Amino acid sequence: MKHRIVVLGAGYAGAFAAGNLARRLSPADTEITVVNASPDFVERMRLHQVAAGQDIARRKLADVFAGTGIRLRLARVTGLDPERRTVAVTGEDGPGELSYDTLLYALGSSAAHHGVPGVAEYAFDVTGLGSALRLRE
Repeated sequence: MKHRIVVLGAGYAGAFAAGNLARRLSPADTEITVVNASPDFVERMRLHQVAAGQDIARRKLADVFAGTGIRLRLARVTGLDPERRTVAVTGEDGPGELSYDTLLYALGSSAAHHGVPGVAEYAFDVTGLGSALRLRE
Protein backbone atom coordinates (compact mmCIF):
# COMPACT_ATOMS: atom_id res chain seq x y z
CA MET A 1 0.00 0.00 0.00
CA LYS A 2 1.32 3.43 -0.96
CA HIS A 3 2.10 6.05 1.66
CA ARG A 4 -0.38 8.89 1.06
CA ILE A 5 0.91 12.43 1.53
CA VAL A 6 -1.59 15.29 1.34
CA VAL A 7 -0.26 18.84 1.06
CA LEU A 8 -2.74 21.59 1.87
CA GLY A 9 -1.84 24.75 -0.03
CA ALA A 10 0.24 25.34 -3.14
CA GLY A 11 1.99 28.59 -2.33
CA TYR A 12 5.76 28.71 -2.04
CA ALA A 13 5.93 26.38 0.98
CA GLY A 14 3.40 23.80 -0.20
CA ALA A 15 4.52 23.67 -3.83
CA PHE A 16 8.21 23.54 -2.92
CA ALA A 17 7.68 20.82 -0.31
CA ALA A 18 5.53 18.72 -2.65
CA GLY A 19 8.09 19.05 -5.44
CA ASN A 20 10.96 18.05 -3.16
CA LEU A 21 9.04 15.06 -1.83
CA ALA A 22 8.17 13.95 -5.37
CA ARG A 23 11.86 14.10 -6.36
CA ARG A 24 13.07 12.25 -3.25
CA LEU A 25 10.41 9.56 -2.85
CA SER A 26 9.54 6.68 -5.14
CA PRO A 27 6.20 7.00 -6.94
CA ALA A 28 5.84 3.24 -6.52
CA ASP A 29 5.71 3.74 -2.74
CA THR A 30 4.23 7.23 -2.38
CA GLU A 31 1.17 9.12 -3.57
CA ILE A 32 1.33 12.93 -3.23
CA THR A 33 -1.81 15.06 -3.52
CA VAL A 34 -1.78 18.86 -3.34
CA VAL A 35 -5.05 20.61 -2.44
CA ASN A 36 -5.40 24.25 -3.47
CA ALA A 37 -8.41 26.49 -4.06
CA SER A 38 -6.90 28.32 -7.04
CA PRO A 39 -5.64 26.76 -10.28
CA ASP A 40 -2.85 29.36 -10.44
CA PHE A 41 0.42 29.56 -8.53
CA VAL A 42 0.21 32.91 -6.73
CA GLU A 43 3.54 34.64 -6.16
CA ARG A 44 2.57 36.53 -3.01
CA MET A 45 5.97 38.24 -2.86
CA ARG A 46 5.12 39.95 -6.16
CA LEU A 47 1.54 41.03 -5.37
CA HIS A 48 2.71 44.56 -4.60
CA GLN A 49 3.65 44.78 -8.30
CA VAL A 50 0.12 43.76 -9.30
CA ALA A 51 -1.32 46.36 -6.91
CA ALA A 52 0.94 49.00 -8.50
CA GLY A 53 -0.35 48.18 -11.99
CA GLN A 54 2.24 45.74 -13.31
CA ASP A 55 1.13 42.53 -14.93
CA ILE A 56 2.93 39.39 -13.84
CA ALA A 57 2.83 36.13 -15.73
CA ARG A 58 0.35 33.62 -14.35
CA ARG A 59 1.49 30.04 -13.95
CA LYS A 60 -1.00 27.20 -13.81
CA LEU A 61 -0.36 24.73 -11.01
CA ALA A 62 -1.11 21.91 -13.44
CA ASP A 63 1.90 23.10 -15.46
CA VAL A 64 4.07 23.53 -12.35
CA PHE A 65 3.37 19.93 -11.28
CA ALA A 66 3.38 18.38 -14.78
CA GLY A 67 5.60 15.33 -14.98
CA THR A 68 6.17 15.12 -11.21
CA GLY A 69 3.52 12.52 -10.39
CA ILE A 70 1.88 14.99 -8.00
CA ARG A 71 -1.92 14.96 -8.08
CA LEU A 72 -3.58 18.38 -7.95
CA ARG A 73 -7.01 18.69 -6.35
CA LEU A 74 -8.64 22.09 -6.90
CA ALA A 75 -10.78 22.48 -3.79
CA ARG A 76 -11.18 24.32 -0.51
CA VAL A 77 -10.44 22.56 2.75
CA THR A 78 -13.57 22.45 4.91
CA GLY A 79 -12.40 20.23 7.75
CA LEU A 80 -9.77 17.96 9.23
CA ASP A 81 -10.25 14.77 11.21
CA PRO A 82 -6.85 13.80 12.63
CA GLU A 83 -8.18 10.67 14.32
CA ARG A 84 -9.49 9.28 11.02
CA ARG A 85 -6.64 10.96 9.10
CA THR A 86 -8.97 12.60 6.60
CA VAL A 87 -9.36 16.02 5.03
CA ALA A 88 -12.81 17.24 3.96
CA VAL A 89 -12.80 19.33 0.77
CA THR A 90 -15.27 21.06 -1.51
CA GLY A 91 -14.45 21.73 -5.15
CA GLU A 92 -16.13 22.04 -8.52
CA ASP A 93 -16.85 18.32 -8.37
CA GLY A 94 -18.65 18.76 -5.03
CA PRO A 95 -17.68 17.72 -1.52
CA GLY A 96 -15.20 14.95 -0.93
CA GLU A 97 -12.76 13.45 1.49
CA LEU A 98 -9.06 12.63 1.18
CA SER A 99 -7.30 10.10 3.37
CA TYR A 100 -3.68 10.61 4.35
CA ASP A 101 -0.80 9.01 6.18
CA THR A 102 1.16 12.27 6.32
CA LEU A 103 -0.41 15.74 6.22
CA LEU A 104 1.49 18.91 5.39
CA TYR A 105 -0.45 22.06 6.33
CA ALA A 106 0.80 24.95 4.17
CA LEU A 107 -2.30 27.11 3.75
CA GLY A 108 -0.38 30.31 4.42
CA SER A 109 -1.52 33.40 6.22
CA SER A 110 -4.33 35.92 6.00
CA ALA A 111 -4.82 39.50 7.10
CA ALA A 112 -6.08 39.94 10.65
CA HIS A 113 -8.15 42.98 11.46
CA HIS A 114 -7.61 42.62 15.23
CA GLY A 115 -11.03 44.10 15.90
CA VAL A 116 -10.04 47.56 14.68
CA PRO A 117 -13.26 49.35 13.65
CA GLY A 118 -13.43 50.21 9.95
CA VAL A 119 -10.50 48.07 8.80
CA ALA A 120 -12.67 45.47 7.07
CA GLU A 121 -14.68 48.14 5.23
CA TYR A 122 -12.05 50.76 4.40
CA ALA A 123 -8.55 49.26 4.41
CA PHE A 124 -6.79 47.22 1.75
CA ASP A 125 -4.52 44.24 2.15
CA VAL A 126 -2.37 42.42 -0.36
CA THR A 127 -2.89 38.83 0.71
CA GLY A 128 -4.01 37.41 -2.63
CA LEU A 129 -4.41 38.20 -6.30
CA GLY A 130 -8.00 39.40 -5.83
CA SER A 131 -7.08 41.91 -3.12
CA ALA A 132 -4.07 43.17 -5.13
CA LEU A 133 -6.32 43.75 -8.15
CA ARG A 134 -8.87 45.63 -6.00
CA LEU A 135 -6.11 47.88 -4.68
CA ARG A 136 -4.93 48.49 -8.25
CA GLU A 137 -8.35 49.93 -9.15
